[in-house]
Amino acid sequence: MDRFKWRAVYTVFVCLASVVALLLLWQARSILLLLFAGSIGALILATLTSKFQSWFHIRRRGLAFTLVIIAVVGVFALGIWLRGPALIQELVALRADIATAVRELIFRLQAMGWGRWVMAHSEDSSQVSRALTMMLSGVGGAVYVTASMIAGLFLVTITSVYLAAEPDFYLRGIRRILPTRKRAAIESCFEAATRTLRAWLLAKAVSMISIGVFITVGLFILHIPLAGTLGIIAALMTFIPNIGAILSFIPAGLLAFAVSPITGLLTLALYCLAHFLEGNIITPLAERKIVRLPPALTLALQLLLASVAGGLGVVMAAPLTAVLLSVADELLPPESSNFRVDSAKAGAPAEKLDSRVQAS
Repeated sequence: MDRFKWRAVYTVFVCLASVVALLLLWQARSILLLLFAGSIGALILATLTSKFQSWFHIRRRGLAFTLVIIAVVGVFALGIWLRGPALIQELVALRADIATAVRELIFRLQAMGWGRWVMAHSEDSSQVSRALTMMLSGVGGAVYVTASMIAGLFLVTITSVYLAAEPDFYLRGIRRILPTRKRAAIESCFEAATRTLRAWLLAKAVSMISIGVFITVGLFILHIPLAGTLGIIAALMTFIPNIGAILSFIPAGLLAFAVSPITGLLTLALYCLAHFLEGNIITPLAERKIVRLPPALTLALQLLLASVAGGLGVVMAAPLTAVLLSVADELLPPESSNFRVDSAKAGAPAEKLDSRVQAS
């Protein structure tokens, strides 16, 4: 009876501890995603540090890391000094122009037969105007950095610097708490996730730069106001697969359709062409050894994390998908020998399940 009582108490304790741990993880879900973002930033800084050591033949890692921090801060400071005031003015002008564009679109909608029919058969004709106004508020608010975003960026920056400054210290601490039998497998998963994230970030950087330049030049040719600012928004939104392309088109589309329907359609074609070229030509040429993230899986994880952590979950869904795929590739059993032989005979070597990932 005493042994049964101790087992019952132990079982109850484990169940309660598991419930408390799950509740804590749920409450800290946004913080965990920010820490994951910080680990991505640390990976970028660590990669730049290794490149600096190789390029400039620097033996001491601390010196190379210091040079990287100085270079990154210098680039940001130079960008803010050169474009900061003008960019803020353009963002303010963009919000005003979008407000004007929304009113112009409402006027055009009321002037068309099908537009009058839609508004006449709605429960309340003012609902369309209110919906567009709410969409405008959302777009305008997305342009400005809120206090919560600033706090999140600060946390990500600090985490990135701390992790990149002494990665071995944190890795040794993690190894000590890992079971000895599982240590090799977990380290293999960590190395695979690191390689995948590095390749994914490289492809994503190339995609963002190409999209920003292409959209800026195209909007300038179409005489869309604030082409440079819209190009920057398009470049930043490219980090978010699937949804980012749609979000980046909203402000440009509103301004373009306010000019004329033809200009709006040309702007839509410009964005479609830009993302088609990026997904099918630019990114595959940038890194030929990586494969594409499954779009359906990425979208499903975006929707799941959006319901859990809001916009932060949508932003971090793609790199998290890349990590999960790389870990699954390490943990899943290898393919059978018969399959490998058949694949070799067919001239198509067997590949692991999405072990290396590019931007979708």
